[in-house]
Amino acid sequence: MSKTVIFPTTFLFYLGLLGGCQYLGGSFETAADLDKDGKSMQAVNAYQSYLDHHPSSVLASRIEYRIAKNYEAQSDYTHAIQWYERVIHEFPRTDEELHSLMDLATLYREKLKNTSKAMDYNQKAYDRYVENVQIRDAIQALIDAQYLTATAMYVDKNYKNAGETLNNIYKTFPLVFIQADTRAKIDSLADRTRRAQEIANASVDWIVLKNEEAFNKSFEGDFAPVQDEQVIQSPDGVFLAERKRASNGKYYLFVAKVSEKSDNAVFHPLTQSFGAEMPAWTLDGRYLVYWQTVGKIRKLQKTDIRTKITQTLFSSQNTYLGIHPAYHPAGNKIAYVYAGKVCLVNTDGVGYKQVLKTSQMLDYTAELSWSSDGTMIRYRQPNKHKKINDELLVLDVSAPNNP
Repeated sequence: MSKTVIFPTTFLFYLGLLGGCQYLGGSFETAADLDKDGKSMQAVNAYQSYLDHHPSSVLASRIEYRIAKNYEAQSDYTHAIQWYERVIHEFPRTDEELHSLMDLATLYREKLKNTSKAMDYNQKAYDRYVENVQIRDAIQALIDAQYLTATAMYVDKNYKNAGETLNNIYKTFPLVFIQADTRAKIDSLADRTRRAQEIANASVDWIVLKNEEAFNKSFEGDFAPVQDEQVIQSPDGVFLAERKRASNGKYYLFVAKVSEKSDNAVFHPLTQSFGAEMPAWTLDGRYLVYWQTVGKIRKLQKTDIRTKITQTLFSSQNTYLGIHPAYHPAGNKIAYVYAGKVCLVNTDGVGYKQVLKTSQMLDYTAELSWSSDGTMIRYRQPNKHKKINDELLVLDVSAPNNP
């Protein structure tokens, strides 16, 4: 059964890279300059003059193809078709033949509204692609290069450009030109990129739980290594934080600046943090986020370790608040455990507290951490057999569900 393929016109640019012809001097160079400047009819005359004087030129296939393109640019579709067909008959199994087949398919579909003809030329172009191993390999190399570029952008958290680069692969190359395993990789990265960008920008009331699954080694690269609970280093490596008992018998958070001259870090207490639980750093290493018990009230606090200014993000008398809040990489939302569920709150204190309905009830000691792209939350907690349950919450963005 034959396949019908629609070839986008932007794909022609990439196939043009495969021709590799070099312009020569004389009238051909003049024709090429006119072509480049968009002077279509003058370019056609110059190209035809060159062919009249050099009928056996190795550039003949390229010249005839450019004549067809320039006629098409002038909306002279009759002559464009004649020259495209001439290329097809005179130069079979060349890059220009494949260009011409695809351009004819596009012309018949978009300009002449002849679907039958368009499908016929699309099929012929697909057949030529399948036959030509060199073109297939070159196209796959171009696709792989764009995918690697998008991956690098994604790692650098340039999600907008990464998404556009991935989308352009499908705009540029017909779907059947992209191998199934490559399509799967593109689709997976495109989904992660979209979710990373949307979740980073969304208020917590737009965020939903997409699915829940067991954590496995394939996700380890997405998360920072689990740190020693006693001393936690800031992401920028500049500070250390520790929860410990002071001389007055109360627990505080102590902070030390890492010194290059000495291995002995000198810790100083944050006096306003008495009664604090284990902290979490913001990505820039400037703030500590932690739960603090003051009388019967538990508060989710954020302290600037430079100015020592503390902001209350959330407070409650509920004794089931978790002790391990986690900052989103974008710095605008925090995850924490509340009444056995993972909850999200905006760091500016504005908006609805979002509850993620996990399959398990979480203990207040459950450790939470965000993936580096902010699309997943990992939670770890011991079960009744004192073994660690390690789970992953995959997030997405939906419509807000608050009143």
